[in-house]
Amino acid sequence: MDDVTNRQRSSRTQGTTLVELMIVVVILGILAAIATVGYKRYVARARLSEANAMLAELSAKEQLYFMDIGAYVPARADDNLTQASPDEAATAFIPANPTAANFESARTPQTVPSPLPNAWSRIGLRPRWNQLYCTYLVNAGGAGQAPPSGIGSTLWSATPNVPWFYAVAACNLNTADGDSAPAGLPANATFLVLTHDSPALRTINDGH
Repeated sequence: MDDVTNRQRSSRTQGTTLVELMIVVVILGILAAIATVGYKRYVARARLSEANAMLAELSAKEQLYFMDIGAYVPARADDNLTQASPDEAATAFIPANPTAANFESARTPQTVPSPLPNAWSRIGLRPRWNQLYCTYLVNAGGAGQAPPSGIGSTLWSATPNVPWFYAVAACNLNTADGDSAPAGLPANATFLVLTHDSPALRTINDGH
């Protein structure tokens, strides 16, 4: 009888331990899911902070350049441009030269070119970071010159009758693809934009 009782107690003890183990596994899974969501939000906030700072500095430098020269200047990867670009291909963004297929898809920082691109040097832009998680583009044009199709065409209801520029930050804030994006640009990026006539940031595509 004692042996039977001991086996029953042992069986109950093992059963309880297994249930407890399953509960612990479930709790750990929940905590891991919460931590993952929190980390993604932290990463998104950090990259948005970078984009805010870079766009504000780009805008300030363009305005100072305009005060000296009387014109805004494009700041693009193909920075020999002296006029607005006819498109907004992903390869025009600095510092990376991504394609639509891999644009920031790895969520990895891009090293700032050294020496700095001519356009950045021309307007006196000195990024405070050696690596950037977002990539940047400035298109500019003269009075009566139509902005390029894509992002540029969404910013004003009519072609500006004064010199203009717009600065774009393209960031991959998460791993999900968005539903749509400006022509020729990948959907997994969030595009933040500043223009010459407004300090307010606009979100063109939310890559969530």
